[in-house]
Amino acid sequence: MSKSEFIKLSGWAFILGSFAFMMSILGDSLAASVISSILMGVGMLGLRARYGENADGFGRNILLMGVIGTVLLYMVLMFLWGLYVMQIQALRNPNQNLWILLFGGPAIILLALTFFGLIALRNKPMARLNWLPVFAGIWYPVIYFFIFGYIFTNNGTYPVQYQTAINMMILIQCIALCVLGFVLVSDTPQEMATA
Repeated sequence: MSKSEFIKLSGWAFILGSFAFMMSILGDSLAASVISSILMGVGMLGLRARYGENADGFGRNILLMGVIGTVLLYMVLMFLWGLYVMQIQALRNPNQNLWILLFGGPAIILLALTFFGLIALRNKPMARLNWLPVFAGIWYPVIYFFIFGYIFTNNGTYPVQYQTAINMMILIQCIALCVLGFVLVSDTPQEMATA
């Protein structure tokens, strides 16, 4: 696969990942969360391939670290699941609230995208819409860490009273990720397209 084909494929992965992400949150689906993390990880690698040369070293590497961090999170969660299956008493306690970690994969990916977006605002690696990565990345990490803190400070209670605001932010996140995917698909340089 050529670099230009991978960049276009990664743009489509961002678009599909945004829909899987929305389904994972609104449908409370762990499988959709993992699938969205994988698809958005491919999208992040495409951003790195396309704009990494024009971003500084931190901007280039933060995209890769987001993908690696998500893989590490799921490895830790598989380990914890193994401990749970072996019936370690500490993990069977319902007050542990470890279920929230299952939805952390997209938070890591999108936090890395937000950091890349902050660097893109300064270095302007994209031909246009350099503000889009930070706008496309910030919403879910804010929601995730808010819910994480709320659950652990309120004895495992989910913040139902904020559900409408959470749903609106997830919708904004999905639309912004779709737009970023379309930008990535359409922004393949001619010299790469003919190579």
